[in-house]
Amino acid sequence: MKTLLAACGLALAGCATVPMNPEAAHTLGAAETAFAAHSIREGMRKAFLAAFADDGVFVRGDWTVSNTDLVNRPDPPIYLDWRPVFVVAAASGELGLSTGPSRILSKTKPDTPPSFGQYVSIWRRVDGGPWKVAVDLGISHPAPDLWDQPLSANLVAAPGGRGDADGLAGMERRFTQASLASGQKAAYAQFASPAFRFYRSGSPPPTTREASLAAPGMDDQRLSWTVDRIEVARSGDFGYARGFYANAATPAEKLGVYMRAWRMEGGEWRLLLDVINPGPKPQAPAAS
Repeated sequence: MKTLLAACGLALAGCATVPMNPEAAHTLGAAETAFAAHSIREGMRKAFLAAFADDGVFVRGDWTVSNTDLVNRPDPPIYLDWRPVFVVAAASGELGLSTGPSRILSKTKPDTPPSFGQYVSIWRRVDGGPWKVAVDLGISHPAPDLWDQPLSANLVAAPGGRGDADGLAGMERRFTQASLASGQKAAYAQFASPAFRFYRSGSPPPTTREASLAAPGMDDQRLSWTVDRIEVARSGDFGYARGFYANAATPAEKLGVYMRAWRMEGGEWRLLLDVINPGPKPQAPAAS
């Protein structure tokens, strides 16, 4: 599969100075908050159709273009609510990350206890226009973790280095090589930021490298990671990769999808957040 490398403008060393946007993280947090309010007010379907970019994707077993999937569907009978607690935006102000707790309540069975989780979204905007969702996925866990946390909105500050899409693609290749050679835990230990966040269903995400390396789901399994798309901000300080993962022995057989967010720290790309959504389990063959 050919990887799509997308630079939001030019994130190349030596190009013209990119104007900084100091309010980007706060405007991204405000866009996420408004998106959640729209979902409660008018339903998930209308809110998603309004907030997603035309090519924005979410997960329906595999990466799926959200607006194409939802346009002919009825609104699901749920209240989907969430709030941002951690937002990071590129200094150039057109690409960023938002994550926080989510909950789902039934409209038809209001006495049913809510289900909880964490969402992760990549947002982008073009030519100073509105923020739009480019990638959205999440995890589930039993308790309403992180609902009481205040919003932390951060602009990336990366003195001493700027990256580009080719460089980030190279980091993804190095990560995969380490994962295949020594297991995923060794790969995360090598490339993770001190502020690394690790998202796996079943438990809330740890928010430091040390806690992530000790988290459930962090093991020595040897996995192959295949990139579908990479985007890097014009400022060359923030980017993400999304694709699918598989066992090392069967790299063509998808286990699920992943998204990784990277930022520049100390002149090199470091892994800020990693989230997977396992695919449907293969059905056992019917008994003869």
